[in-house]
Amino acid sequence: MKCYVCAKQGVDKDAVAMCIVCGMGLCMGHAFKEELLVRDVIDWGFGEERIEYPKTLPRFICAECKLAREQRIKVTRSRSQT
Repeated sequence: MKCYVCAKQGVDKDAVAMCIVCGMGLCMGHAFKEELLVRDVIDWGFGEERIEYPKTLPRFICAECKLAREQRIKVTRSRSQT
């Protein structure tokens, strides 16, 4: 598989990852690595306990999907602050 972004620019580079959102092939220069938190909510019957585990899940994302996700986070945060 080849890097889609490089191919659009006329460059032939192998992909080393796939975007977790859109599935685009990405080279090292176009892949962003993010860590996803692993969380649980346990209902004990008398209340909930929220657990955040120390190990994270790695994921790769392209620049376009990263920008789209970040704009969503900004809107969500601004709404929660009002």
